[in-house]
Amino acid sequence: MYYQESIEYKVDSIYHAKTKEYFNEVYSSYNNGNYRSAMVMLYSVVVCDLIYKLQELSDRYNDSIAVSILEKVKKEQKENPGNPKWETTLITEINERTNLLETQDALNIDYLRKHRHLSAHPVLDQLDMLVKPNKETVRANIMNMLEGILCKAPLLSKKFISTFLEDLISVKDQLIKDNEFENYLNSKYLSKINRPTEEKLFRDIWKFTFRLEDAKTNENRDAIYRALLVLYEKDKVSFNSMIDSDKSYFSHISLENEKILNLIVEFMSLFPLVFNSMEESVKLIIKTKADNSIDIFSKSIFLSESFTKHIEAIISRMESAFIPGQLSDSGQKLLFKVSKEQDAVNQLLDLFIYIFSASRSYDRADINFQNYIFVYGDLFSREHFIKILEAINKNSQLYERRQAWEDNTTLKELINMRFKDEIDFENYPNIRL
Repeated sequence: MYYQESIEYKVDSIYHAKTKEYFNEVYSSYNNGNYRSAMVMLYSVVVCDLIYKLQELSDRYNDSIAVSILEKVKKEQKENPGNPKWETTLITEINERTNLLETQDALNIDYLRKHRHLSAHPVLDQLDMLVKPNKETVRANIMNMLEGILCKAPLLSKKFISTFLEDLISVKDQLIKDNEFENYLNSKYLSKINRPTEEKLFRDIWKFTFRLEDAKTNENRDAIYRALLVLYEKDKVSFNSMIDSDKSYFSHISLENEKILNLIVEFMSLFPLVFNSMEESVKLIIKTKADNSIDIFSKSIFLSESFTKHIEAIISRMESAFIPGQLSDSGQKLLFKVSKEQDAVNQLLDLFIYIFSASRSYDRADINFQNYIFVYGDLFSREHFIKILEAINKNSQLYERRQAWEDNTTLKELINMRFKDEIDFENYPNIRL
């Protein structure tokens, strides 16, 4: 909308309250046609705003680079109180040592500084010793500073990842729920970083999640992975492009580490385009590991044409095995999550029923009933319940076990809650109720 491109609209988004107060003087001068004053004051406001941002980085994030820049600038100002050179030092240090400024922001500040000097300092060999900038030039400078600096929250330095991870580790046990964890990261970090910082963060978190194997990373890998999911879903298209354009970096994965293998397989199953962007050597290793492990295969949804085809493939693999495989807790959760996203829960329930029906011992049947039938009792359709009853009636490992009476009673209660009088239990004579 046009109004969103107005100065008035953007002023409301100025991050720091004190900056907004100072900026009112800039805007007043601009509206009254005092363009020299507006330009001079705008530069001063930008310098103040950068200092406020460094102070916040120092106080809130304990950012060592922000601290060192502030100390350097304060020392220079103290040694030469009448020399404004410290302002140049401030901007140079911020540009070279932090991610506060993007490339165009640094250029725009330099452009503003030149106009400010022309507006503030007399030029002796000109008729008009003080240059008067035109309205369009002043407005362009104002908009550049609002959009590039004043309206942005402070961003962490190029050592962002260490601060980010330390904070992540400190709150991981407090923010158990995914929505709370996501809201925390977005509020404190992700909503305040620019594109270059975001890309650098993604590369770093990817490395910590899927490559590094030091003791501290191993201990906190799950929390780091959760952060990767939050960041990736913030802009999947851009991150997919990053991965695809730098296959070598993103394909450097420690696939012999069982934890990392399981996490990357889960990530690729949630986002199949990531698998397609891997180098062929990585694809081959993952496929080989899936061939040798029913658990890895069951989690590797990206290896099948569709979720439904994958469920069929899992059943086929289990049927051909001497002892039908079971799903790990993580595999079961992953399949359930994807089935909901793809509206394929019914197909997954067919797999759960198959696993229960193929139980080859009383103990396994007890476990499978709890894990695959009871837990999903409110999701089964009438047809699903009939399949379950037929399976019990045919398999002695299901109907002769000690736990059968109690489990079958529970099953009947689940059925009657939703399909009372729609299923005749006398059709299944081996089921004890």
